Amino acid sequence: MTPHPIPRYLSRPKLFFLLSILVIALFAPTPFAVISPGPVTDLLDKGIKITGGQDLTTSGKLFSLSVFVNNPESRPPGFLVLAAWIRGESLVLPNEIVYEKNVSTKESKAQGKKDMRTSETRATIAAANFIKALNPNEPPTWSLKDIEFAMKKVGGPSAGLAFSLALIAKLKSPELISGRNIAVTGTINESGAVGRIGGIDQKLISAKQAGVTIAIIPKSNCSDITIETGGMQVIAVKTLTQAVHGLASQEFSQTMLCDA
Repeated sequence: MTPHPIPRYLSRPKLFFLLSILVIALFAPTPFAVISPGPVTDLLDKGIKITGGQDLTTSGKLFSLSVFVNNPESRPPGFLVLAAWIRGESLVLPNEIVYEKNVSTKESKAQGKKDMRTSETRATIAAANFIKALNPNEPPTWSLKDIEFAMKKVGGPSAGLAFSLALIAKLKSPELISGRNIAVTGTINESGAVGRIGGIDQKLISAKQAGVTIAIIPKSNCSDITIETGGMQVIAVKTLTQAVHGLASQEFSQTMLCDA
């Protein structure tokens, strides 16, 4: 008895054609931006330097968080986008959602540096206003020119709240961190209002990898979190004052927890 022949659904030329299409798709440039967990910086150690003998001794770590994102003119190949999506730690978005249309890499980096400088100034003013409110009759013993921000390879405004908290710890309240590992992200204005940031999942992943036990984020970002944050308290604040008082008391109310 002759066995029934196995049907050949794809001829060899068709199979080679499909494999060729697959290979081309994996290596072809794609119009996506990949946002991945970035480095953390301990602002109490290397992120901020204060001259003139004003820098008080602090204990613990206060991390500023960041993300990696490919520049607007790059087009990551398909296999990198697929790998980022499979790993689950990265966020893949259409390029036009992350960057303005026709913006160049040079323009993007320049804007990032400008936003960082603005954030540094606003954070310093917010910290100064907070310290002055504690002792209205006490003249300040430092000024903006005494402060050097040392984060050279990071841009954008999202470290503002972290800058303010680090300055308050270094200039007025060194006990604020109390030996804890704390991560902070959020924009800030001169009056101390905290604003939302992008890439919250990726920043929290970086925080967990750094051994952080408390992460302070903008209240408006709570609904954006999709990852598990077990082992790390995620505290949501709207103002610098809320963040300082929570850290100083070493207790956070249930209403300040992101999952509350």
